[in-house]
Amino acid sequence: MIMDRRNALIAVMGLVIAALIWALVFYARDEFELVAEKPEEEIEVPSAVSEEGGHATITLSLQSQEVSGLRTVALRPAQSEGAADVYGVVVNVQPLYEQRGRYLTALAEARGLRAAVATSEAEYERARRLFSDDRNVAERVVQAAEAQWRADLARLQAAEQSARSTMDSMRATWGAAIAGWATDPSGTSFNALASQQSVIVQVAFPHELQAAAGNAPLTIAPVSARGATRPARFLSASPQTDAGLPGATFFYVVDGQGLRAGMRVAGALRLGGKARDGVAVPEAAVVWHGGKAWAYVKEDDKTFVRRLVSTDDEIGDAWFNVDGFKGGDEVVVSGAQLLLSEELKFQIRNENED
Repeated sequence: MIMDRRNALIAVMGLVIAALIWALVFYARDEFELVAEKPEEEIEVPSAVSEEGGHATITLSLQSQEVSGLRTVALRPAQSEGAADVYGVVVNVQPLYEQRGRYLTALAEARGLRAAVATSEAEYERARRLFSDDRNVAERVVQAAEAQWRADLARLQAAEQSARSTMDSMRATWGAAIAGWATDPSGTSFNALASQQSVIVQVAFPHELQAAAGNAPLTIAPVSARGATRPARFLSASPQTDAGLPGATFFYVVDGQGLRAGMRVAGALRLGGKARDGVAVPEAAVVWHGGKAWAYVKEDDKTFVRRLVSTDDEIGDAWFNVDGFKGGDEVVVSGAQLLLSEELKFQIRNENED
């Protein structure tokens, strides 16, 4: 009797569940039909980037430009007599300080010993004359005076030899010009090095440019901040080589502001010749992508196009370019990185759609 009631209850519950499922299907049939007819509805998002002739063109409304803080400047005409890139490194002069210290110590010791030699020699001569004049002093006194004089003389010669050896070592390592700085106790040039007001840069010149060392103007800047140029003054050929920079090496001295020992630097060597006409692309307009320099040019009120910038010839805080730009072109100097980001998003979206 109990089992019959339980079976009846289960049957009733099954009927209720079946009725609910039927009701769900019946009342939701319109929605199912809509999904069957349109399995996926695409919503297009308008893009500010398009591609024409292999170049991405970015379109921004005037309001968007203002909100983004986008700012442009007109390119100014420029001339360049031609330059070649050379590279170098800021030299660590700590070993030079140590050599200078040894040299000055040996020099001071020699100076003191000269006085001692003069005194002991005079004492020896006095004793020798007294001994020769009826033996007014004992012979052992003369011998002791002579021994003292010769000992002082030997120490003097050793100190002088130490100073000469240190000088030769400095010349072999640093060249005559820098060795001359280091061996001048009151030299202002060496004091400027010690206070880091100036630094020594070792620059490597390719074989075809070696004749220009010391003859052509050279400006130096850190590789990471090429706009921070400063003139370099030629010192001498460098007896040292740099394994990372093939070519003959030369020493230059430059303003030390912002430069540290071991820092890599880039130099622009002015070679002269016939001046070329072009434009100066400001460093502020340059964005780097794919290992190359680019700048965005404003083609009309709302359109911007990215163009390749040549960084072979630096003039002040700008890059001299002959091709790709013309005087009066407006380039973006504030907001260029935002334009590049928009362009890259467009490229990624296209790749995903493919």
